[in-house]
Amino acid sequence: DTSQWSYVISGCTVDNYNTQYLNNVPRDKVKHWIITKTSTHLKVVCNKVTVLNFNFATDCDPDKRDGEKVWSRQAKSFLFPHNMYNNNYKSLLVRTTGS
Repeated sequence: DTSQWSYVISGCTVDNYNTQYLNNVPRDKVKHWIITKTSTHLKVVCNKVTVLNFNFATDCDPDKRDGEKVWSRQAKSFLFPHNMYNNNYKSLLVRTTGS
């Protein structure tokens, strides 16, 4: 399924690809991503379709106790894999790079 994308939110989800999946990623070849982070949520929109609305308080993995604390901070930027659009690698890795 070319629309199935996995995601990892560093420090908040299991650090393993193909565990959590984005919902309803459009099949369009060109993808325009809008990623919005607030102190409570990480929202990912692809081609005007919301594919993730992650709540740090309720959606973090139970083993990641500091996830909500880490992600509620202000972040300077996000990191993504360089080969995000490789047909064999459809994953979104999100990490903060400072407060």
